[in-house]
This record gives sequence, structure tokens and C-alpha cells, in this order.
Amino acid sequence: MASPNSEDEDELLSRNFTEKLSSASRKPKKDIPATIFRVPENIRRTNLESFEPKMVSLGPYHRENQRFKATNERIKLPYATNFFRRLTTGGMDVNLVPLMVKIIKHKESDLRCAYSEEIRMNSNDFVEMMMLDFAFMVEFLWEQAGGNRTQMGEYSWKWAAPSIINDMLVVENQFPLPPLLFLFYAYTADLHRHDTFSTEFTKFLCHPFMLKIHHDLSPTSTSFTLTSSARSFENSSHLLHLFHSSLVSVLREKAITRLDVVDLSSFPSAEMLHAMRIQFANKTDGSSFLDITFDSSKRSMQIPQLVINDDNVSLLRNLIAFEQQCHWIYNYISTYVWFMDCLINTGKDVAVLRKHKIIVSRLYSDEEVAHIFNELRRTNAPVVDFDQFYLAEVINNVERYRKNKSTRLWALWNFSWLRQNYFKNRWVTIGVFAIVLFNLLIFVLTLVQTVYAIRSYAKQ
Repeated sequence: MASPNSEDEDELLSRNFTEKLSSASRKPKKDIPATIFRVPENIRRTNLESFEPKMVSLGPYHRENQRFKATNERIKLPYATNFFRRLTTGGMDVNLVPLMVKIIKHKESDLRCAYSEEIRMNSNDFVEMMMLDFAFMVEFLWEQAGGNRTQMGEYSWKWAAPSIINDMLVVENQFPLPPLLFLFYAYTADLHRHDTFSTEFTKFLCHPFMLKIHHDLSPTSTSFTLTSSARSFENSSHLLHLFHSSLVSVLREKAITRLDVVDLSSFPSAEMLHAMRIQFANKTDGSSFLDITFDSSKRSMQIPQLVINDDNVSLLRNLIAFEQQCHWIYNYISTYVWFMDCLINTGKDVAVLRKHKIIVSRLYSDEEVAHIFNELRRTNAPVVDFDQFYLAEVINNVERYRKNKSTRLWALWNFSWLRQNYFKNRWVTIGVFAIVLFNLLIFVLTLVQTVYAIRSYAKQ
């Protein structure tokens, strides 16, 4: 029988828990889902530098970092100054700043909702931060599209712009795009031409920026185009989302087949596929580096070129982090990394792909490239949707090809592959033949002994 004190404690515990549930239900819900997230700590620890900006901070997540205090004044302020000067001297209303303050205050709730964490800043500081970041971002994009260059002293050096570009694609360093549109709609006082503006903004500011990024990733993919429709722009939450959408826009139009392979760990590596007479080729007409195809009749796997360097690996990490945190985004980059991890087990697999100009490495060794893909799959892209595996058709066709008996026999008796892997050194060659001869001799002696034993038994 429970004591009175125990019953009181149970009642108190029940009351406290009920109050917590009620308190949680009373919290105001966000009007719009968050689109700018913090990277989970377990993923951040794998490569801290990839998920933090180097020169400029956008938004609230890294604003208080002391190293950005100076760069905000010496980089962002000159760009913002040029932005307002260019608009006012170009015949624009000189009251642009008060108008922007009014609009951002009106949209402040939506702007705060774009971030997954509660932003603990007062209204004035938040609005000022948004205005500065907005003006800087638009002016920087304008400069990259061929506009007048902003002078920033030592920050005008050539290395500054690539570092800023990388910072603008860090998942925690994003600026919400929809309010940017709203600002221009209100400023032009013509809400009926917002479709035209979205198209022009994407074409003249975002397209050169995105084209440069993709060219650095995949220089030979000549068919990459940034869709400039107003809807695609408005549906993009930020620049990283817009770049992701541009990578997958063509792939989204293709039907996705069901993946027949249960265990991808058994999928052959590039070296093994090469032994099965599958020819690798650098695909130059792909829509992006994700556009991989396989033609079983020609035994040809076409993969667009990918440049592996520190900046591009960092971009891949941020694209994957964005996919992994947004449940409404298909995991195209994560799926690509899974597939490349299947192809690449060791540096020898990288060498096969590098020979056919599919991989261009700026790293020290092929083994380092192999390690990066293995790590990306294990730590950054642990989850993919196998029901929406956009490379399912490629994998299914490869599996059907490799199950062909002639393919298996060719792989088994591909002496050129054996010679490449085992017979490079003459002492290794001598050792292999010695082992083969020794085992053959043992087999013959065993056979002779068995025959004599049978004959002796028959005589008895």
C-alpha cells in the first residue's frame, strides 16, 4: 500500500508534466517552415571548416563571431554603400532607406521564421542586419555579373571574391530570398510585373554567379543552365537552395524507377566494372555533374567530370546538409555521393575514373580522394530515400549486365586486369606462378596416390 507522501509526490509529478504539455501547446507556431538550419553537431565535428564562413557572415548565426566584426565594416559596408549610391544616382527615390526599413519591419516575423533557431535580437538590430546583408548580397552579385567593382582596400585582392562566394553557399550563412523579392516589388510600386523582375533578377544576377560555381565543379558539363522562371526563383528559400534547384531541375523531369538492388555494398567498384569491359567516359552534354547514364548495349557508363578540391568538397558537404535537414527536398546530392562511394573503394578506383577525366583531383593522392567519398557517404549523407533513388535505372541496368554469364567469365579471365593488379613486379609474378605450380604438383601427387590406393584395394 502506497504511503500518503508517495501519493502526493505522484500527484505533483503528474501536475508538473501536464503543465509542461500545456505550455508547449501554447507556444506560438511558425507561420512558415524554417529553411535555414544549424548543422547537427555530430556532422559538424567531421569537418568544422566546411560549415563556417571564412570572410563574411550573413544572417544571425555567425554574427557575434569576433572575426567578422572587422570584415563587416571593411567588406559589407562598402558594398552596401555602392548599392544605395547606385540606386539613388540612377534616378531612384532618395528615400530608399526609410522605405526598406518599413518593409523589413513589416516582414520581420517571416524573416525570423526562416531560421530554425529563435533569434535573440531586438527588432532594430535585426532589421539593420537584414538591410546590410541584403544590400551587400545584391551588390556583390551585381559585381560578379559584370558590374562596377567595389574597392575594399586589401580585401580587393583576387583571393577575396572566391572566399566570399564560398561563404555565400554555407548552409548556416544563408539569407532568405522571398523578402528580397518583396522589397523590389514594393520599391517599383508595380506588383503586376513581379514575374518579369524574378526572371530578370535570376538571369542577370544569379545566373552568372551559379554558372561560375558549376563551372568550377564540373568544367566540361556544357549543358548546365539555370532555370530563370519566376516560380523557380520564388520557390527557392536562399542562394544554396537556388543552386540546388538548378542542379536537379532537368533530373526532376525524368521518371524515377524502383531500385531492384537490396544491398548496394555488393555493387562493383570502378576497377571491377572496368574488368567487366564497361567503358567509362566523361559526359560533356550532361545537365550537371549529377547526370549519370549507362548504356548496356554499348557497355558505356557516362559520368560528368567533377573537380575535387577543398572548396568543392565543402560545397558538397553543405548541399548534403541542406538535403538532410529539409524533408521536402529530394536527396539528389546524397544519392550521387552514395553512388560514387559504390564506385570508389580505393585509390585504384579513383585512378580508373581519373584516367577517363571523370575525376580531376587537386589533392595529394588518389587514396585521399577515395577517403573523401567514403567519409561523405558515411558521415554527411547517412540517409537516402531508396524509393526516390534517381540513379536506380543506372544501377539496375549494371546489375543485369553483370549477371550475364559471358560478363562473369570475361571478368574472371581478364588477364590484363590481373596483370595490372598483380603482375607489375616480376618477383610477385614469379611468386604467383610458383604458388600455382606448387599447388598443381600437390594436386597431381594426391591424384596419383589416390589411384594407387584404389588399385591396391581392388587387388585385395
